[in-house]
Amino acid sequence: MAAMAKSLPIVDLEGSPYAMGLRHGQALREAVHAFLEGITEVHRNNNAFIQTDRETLIGFCLRNLSFVRNHSPDLYAEMQGIADGAGLSLEEVLYLNSFLELEDLRASSLGGRLLHAPLWGCTTFSVTAEGGADGRAFLGQTYDMEKYYEQFLCLLRLRPEKGPSQLVVSLPGVLGLVGMNSVGTGLVINKVVATDAAPGLVYPCIVRRALAAGRIGDSLGAVIFSPRATGMTYQLAGGGAAFCAETSAARYELLEIDGVFAHTNHWLGESMRRFETAGWLSHGGSMVRKQVADKYLRARRGTLTPDMLRELTRDHTNYPRCICAHGFPDEDETRAFHSIFAVIMEPAAGRFEFCLGNPCENTYDAYALP
Repeated sequence: MAAMAKSLPIVDLEGSPYAMGLRHGQALREAVHAFLEGITEVHRNNNAFIQTDRETLIGFCLRNLSFVRNHSPDLYAEMQGIADGAGLSLEEVLYLNSFLELEDLRASSLGGRLLHAPLWGCTTFSVTAEGGADGRAFLGQTYDMEKYYEQFLCLLRLRPEKGPSQLVVSLPGVLGLVGMNSVGTGLVINKVVATDAAPGLVYPCIVRRALAAGRIGDSLGAVIFSPRATGMTYQLAGGGAAFCAETSAARYELLEIDGVFAHTNHWLGESMRRFETAGWLSHGGSMVRKQVADKYLRARRGTLTPDMLRELTRDHTNYPRCICAHGFPDEDETRAFHSIFAVIMEPAAGRFEFCLGNPCENTYDAYALP
């Protein structure tokens, strides 16, 4: 199939946290409302054994609000700005920012019994200077969610009054999904559903705390020492260092990166496997993607280029539950998991390449930091 270009809304935000949030809400007001209108159906479909509605789900999310206010007052102010700009309540904005935390409702300790069978998740990869051609280091991923999310993707270019500027992939009303900053730190993620999910900071807050830091060590600290609400694997790179941190709500383990490394949606760290939610992995797709990505990267260690990494993101081994993920033909957009975007970063060079939708069907475009 011929590659296609898709447009991506870009919003420039600058100034105080509240001012950036206000501009975000105003610029994306219609999209924020449309996203909010349909998101409950996505959560309801994927938590089929829990009778719920929007008010109940918002009530669940409210347990995290005080953590945002007390541990990230700047992001709390930004969320309030988004709410004011879009004409929503702060609680509704928190709900939008909790889309991955709401997956934890599938955990048996929180009421869930079974995982909707077709679900699977992201593939991330890190290439250090030892693994890249000419000593170049890269970081990237395919980001796999229900197809519903793709229509709402946007790019936020942040120029805060304090700290580094940032380029962040996001959704309307959401603080950020993955991104890179002007001091050369990049961050990508995989979802893992941990049994110790608890009140805490929601994942977009962790992303933005990490990207607001001026050093890679401080970015790592924001990931592993924040009071997290959920399990997540974070890969970070910058300043000549690279890390993969598997995290639950209360624990973390740093995994070794030897030139090249890939992660999918199952725990690798021995100390973290005890937090894996029963039923989260309803098939072996995560293991296949991990093996395929590792084999591809190791075979090219020391010579890897952006072209090669783009090709990795198009891999269809174990189709449709593959690195370039595709939903099944009979699924609607609220159930069909596929790669809603892919990103390849070269943090040291400030290079950020983004593909909207499946990489096998669409092109990568380069974007500059603000």
